[in-house]
Amino acid sequence: MRPLRQIPAIAALALAALAAVLLAAPAAAQHHMTGGKADYDDPGGGDPDTPAGCAGATNKVQITGSATIFSPGTITIDRGQPVCWTWNTAGTSHNLKADDGSFSSGQPVSQGTFQRTFTTAGTYGYHCQVHGSPTGGMHGTVVVRETEGEGPGSGPGTISINPGAYIVAENAGSVSITIDRTGGSDGKVTAKIAAAGGSAAKGKDFLPKTAVLTWNPGDAGAKTFSVPIKNDTLTEPDESFVVSLSKPTGGATLGTSSATVTIDDDEGCPSSALLAPAGVKASGQSAREVRVSWAVDAGAAKTMHVERRGGEGDFREVAVLPAGAGEYVDAGLPSGAAFQYRLRAESAEGLSEYSEVAAAATDGAIGPCAAGAHALCLAGGRFEAKVVSRRGEGDSPRAAARAESVAGARSGLFALAPSGDAELMLKVVDGCADNGHYWVQLAAVTDAELAVAVRDTQTGRTWTFFNPAGKAAGVVRDVDAFASCP
Repeated sequence: MRPLRQIPAIAALALAALAAVLLAAPAAAQHHMTGGKADYDDPGGGDPDTPAGCAGATNKVQITGSATIFSPGTITIDRGQPVCWTWNTAGTSHNLKADDGSFSSGQPVSQGTFQRTFTTAGTYGYHCQVHGSPTGGMHGTVVVRETEGEGPGSGPGTISINPGAYIVAENAGSVSITIDRTGGSDGKVTAKIAAAGGSAAKGKDFLPKTAVLTWNPGDAGAKTFSVPIKNDTLTEPDESFVVSLSKPTGGATLGTSSATVTIDDDEGCPSSALLAPAGVKASGQSAREVRVSWAVDAGAAKTMHVERRGGEGDFREVAVLPAGAGEYVDAGLPSGAAFQYRLRAESAEGLSEYSEVAAAATDGAIGPCAAGAHALCLAGGRFEAKVVSRRGEGDSPRAAARAESVAGARSGLFALAPSGDAELMLKVVDGCADNGHYWVQLAAVTDAELAVAVRDTQTGRTWTFFNPAGKAAGVVRDVDAFASCP
């Protein structure tokens, strides 16, 4: 491979500055089949006197409308308390079964109620046998805590930011982030939490802040982390920053380790205006599923429209959900394929603008990295990276013209055009010791449309990034990219 030709002075300085930031930073739903007929477990493990429609239930999980999700996806209770599931989804049948087989609501139905009292502390996974599995699709978790004064939980537990996206008004003064300890409360554990800049500027839009969160033995309570928000008189678009967890101690693991906080500008439009959905994220869940999530809108929105496109096609609506749903699992997709998603909210007054586009891919093939003119092998060949770009709507997407490894194959450069200079630098970082994930970081000096795909050759899981034409790609740092350590 011939070396990339010298970058002009201005582009070189810009890419070098961005590169410095990088180099400085450390299946489809399944069910059993018997003779071609679905084999569902008989009902078992439930309470004998389940209230109709979960009337009066304190701990309730629902399935609403056409959503193929349990809401909430994770529910935390004290030992000895019941959880009640209810759904009324005409035309769509559901059930629920424990991942370990300890309970089941039985045959899928379009209207049902099931309740179970949990008498032992621990973490219990479950799934819908029609639309999910223990590892993906429509699945949920019940976290059962020891009651006060009794023995400690089982293990040090998992520390997570909950939820993974927040919206705060510019004049709110501060935003409070919730951090949960679930799945155990043995021993003392700590984690570092910090607020870092994104499109929102540190010191101008919010005050940067760090802290160490501490849970003592037996403490499974949620902690809060408050970040001051600064108000100004400028009319500007919504801006965001990221709050991240790192460096857990005491044997604790990290779950959702980052959250995007969107600051809603309060100048230039009435407070009742319907805003475009914020904090949209997409991630592959299996070879056939992608999970799309967003910040829940507590305002005037009544429904949320989810649109998807793949390849060079147009966006098409794939789901209409209640505004409070917060996530959508897109199932039945082809394996090894990349998709883009966008959302818009709807109220009685009409539709909002579209959200930013989020990209994701279903799991691809498991196999070695194939380095070449259009692909990079990074982190000792563990990850394979490819880039596709185009300059405008009239152009056809094309693979990056040249790719070259640098810094001992820890990172690499891509030239987008055959006769062009390097415009994108990509790096995979081993963050397993910090938060149990491999990180992906990139820096680009282009406003071309970009579709970046990084495949884990051992699992097939693929991380994607999409940048629309006309927008400067800038710097991206995703510390939750691959939860596949080591």
